Formats: sequence, structure tokens, C-alpha cells
Amino acid sequence: MILKKILVVSAHSDDSVIGMGGTIKRFTLNGHEVHVISVCGDRIVGFEDAMKLLGAKPMYFQYSYGKINQHQLSEDLRKVFQELDPQIVFTHWDKEILYDHQIVSEQTVRLARTFEKQIYLFEIPASSIDFDFDVAVDITQFFEFRKKAIELMKDAFEEKVYLKEILPSIVYAPGFRGIQVGCEFAEVFKYCGSRFPLAPYRKKLLDIASI
Repeated sequence: MILKKILVVSAHSDDSVIGMGGTIKRFTLNGHEVHVISVCGDRIVGFEDAMKLLGAKPMYFQYSYGKINQHQLSEDLRKVFQELDPQIVFTHWDKEILYDHQIVSEQTVRLARTFEKQIYLFEIPASSIDFDFDVAVDITQFFEFRKKAIELMKDAFEEKVYLKEILPSIVYAPGFRGIQVGCEFAEVFKYCGSRFPLAPYRKKLLDIASI
């Protein structure tokens, strides 16, 4: 297995756990190097501890909720792409209710295209509009890590938001997606094509040997 360097770009500290906490743990346990960015540096309590639990390397910018400067974000992200040179990039879905999510998705995807990276988009159940997935990861054995990671961050959020928006997204979404794909718990993604080889539907290629 060729080990990969993976970059996860999320708007807020909880988004990476909601979108792909179990998948991050699977990656790191398999030896892959995962870097997770929270673009907003407020509401960051527990973020570093949560990433340590998942085996990822955390970083965050100094933007505040709802106040992301698009031009500066583009420059900040470009530096990260140049310094880390990841093979794979994960970020938000491209149709989001929250402004921060939308901006982060747009800027990350644009740069990932520029640097010719593999791109996956993750789901935030409370804000992703018409989410459409074509890749699923079985996180049944890693579901508890997902829950523990968000529990480490609960003091960063208002109690009502944590209990009504964040925690249900952590607990219920993987079970629903698991039912859809045939396992107990799953996280799902939209694959945005491959540059090497150049193929918009590469992940649709059926592996006959594994049927």
C-alpha cells in the first residue's frame, strides 16, 4: 500500500468530525498522514485534543465565524497546498446553507483543481443541500472515535447548538448512511474526479475481483 498525505479543509472545528471523523481515524490507523484545517479559529476549544484522538495533525486560521475574507483565504490555502503537497483533498459539499461552508468549499476545490489533486466532498447533515454521494466508507469499528472526538469539543459551542445540531449529526447520520450502503455505520462522499489518470468517474470502475 502506498501511503498518502491527505488534507481536510473545513470551515469550523466540528465540521471535519461531523463530515468524516471515522474516515480520518481509518486513514491514520492505516498509516496515512492526515492534516485537518479549521478555517475559523474561534470556537476551537478541544479541537487539538479531538484531532489527536483521531491521529490527525490539526491547524487553524484566524478567521471568525461568518467573517471569512475570500481573497486572504485563497492565499492562506495556497501556502498550505504548496508546503504540504497532499495527494488527496477533502472539503465541504458545494451547495451549503452556511456561508462559511460554501466559501471554504469553493476556494478549496479551486486550488485542488489548480494543483491537480484528488478531491472528495463530505456531508454536513444540518447544512448540505441535496447531497449526492458515490463513495462510502464503513466506519462501524470507528464510530465511537467519532463520538468521543466531538465530545472533546462540546465546550466550544452553545449547549443548544451542540445538542440540537452537532450531536444528532454525529450520531444519526452514519446509521442512516450505513443502512443505505449495507453496513452499520458509514460516512459518505462525492468524488470529484481524477487527474492522474484523467477520469471524471474513476471511482465508478467496478473491481470484478472483489465482487
